[in-house]
Amino acid sequence: RRETLSRVMQAARFAGGSVPFAGRTRREFCASHRRALRAFATSPRADIAGLTLRRGNEGDANTIRLAILREKMNPLGLDPRRFVVAEEDGKVVGFGQLKPWETLSNRPKGDFVGNVVRMLNLEPNWRGQLLELASLVVVPEHRGRGVGTALLNRLIEDSIDAKDPETLLKQETTVCLLTLKSTVGFYERAGFSVITSEQYVPRPLQAELAAGKVVAAVVADDECVAMKLESLDIEQM
Repeated sequence: RRETLSRVMQAARFAGGSVPFAGRTRREFCASHRRALRAFATSPRADIAGLTLRRGNEGDANTIRLAILREKMNPLGLDPRRFVVAEEDGKVVGFGQLKPWETLSNRPKGDFVGNVVRMLNLEPNWRGQLLELASLVVVPEHRGRGVGTALLNRLIEDSIDAKDPETLLKQETTVCLLTLKSTVGFYERAGFSVITSEQYVPRPLQAELAAGKVVAAVVADDECVAMKLESLDIEQM
């Protein structure tokens, strides 16, 4: 797809690698897409002396919650085990998470919610597993040093390696996020693009986007927008 190819080309240019082009087979295109995104995510530009990235744990729960509340962000769904935490000199200086969304239409036939979703024909309007990149925060005194970029790159790499929780096999993923319009450029540099029509916003995020538009207008005098990056998994083709 033209939109996907544009994101791949952008990621490849930032990574300093070759740019995938039309005419390749789907398998070759998907492999190029993954290599470009991984190269961008692991680029040495994101390295910061003294900065360590690690998986979150239960001990980070209070630090994450307090920082989220200070930033007036969504305080729900803050399982610290889903987070990547940035540390410097033993102190947390930033964090972010990949939040998985369940595909309700895939629930067993006897499941009430699954049956309702199927009856209403609310099939997924996204591809593969849906992951929301959320809760990306950098402590104010450490902003402007590349901490946010390092976290974003690590989360993108994690999304590329995402596995089905049941089969533990790598799978195709769609990564989305909600952000203020004023920060769109930051995510575009990593290969995300704005979802211009709300009908293409994944259904699990549509209510959150609607609420975010109200909050952003009142609190930040800004606009809440949805963005998307697709990570295509070659093993599934």
